Amino acid sequence: MQLHRDRSKFDAAGVRLAVIGQGSPEQAAHFRDSHRLDELPIYVDTGRDSYEAAGAKIATFNELLGPRLVAKGALASRRDGVVQGRTVGHPAQLGGVMVVRPGNEIVYAHLADDAGDNPPNDEVLQAASEAAQG
Repeated sequence: MQLHRDRSKFDAAGVRLAVIGQGSPEQAAHFRDSHRLDELPIYVDTGRDSYEAAGAKIATFNELLGPRLVAKGALASRRDGVVQGRTVGHPAQLGGVMVVRPGNEIVYAHLADDAGDNPPNDEVLQAASEAAQG
C-alpha cells in the first residue's frame, strides 16, 4: 500500500511494483479491489515460503502491538484515512520490501523489524531506479 501511493513515480522510472501476500487468491482479489490497486500484480504464498526465503521474521507481541506502534498506527490512520482490516494468514508475520533485477538479483532489501517498519518510498525508488538503469 505504501509504495502504491507513489506508483506514478515508480512507473515513470520504469519500475514494476508487485505484492506478495499470504492469503488465498480470492482474498488477494478482494484486497486489490477494496484498495483500488488496479493493475498491481498481487501474488499469494499461503505457505509463506517467500517470507522465509527472504528472512522475514515473526514478530513478538511488542513488535506488533507495543505502545509506540499503536500510537504510530493511530496517527498514520488519521493522516492517511486507512484502517487496519481483518488479518489474513499468520498474524505476526512481518514483511519487507525488495528490489529484484532480472535474473533474480536482489539489489535492495528492507525487512521489517516491527509492524510499523517501512522504508521511505524515496529510498526504494532510488534503489529501483538505479537497478532499472543498469
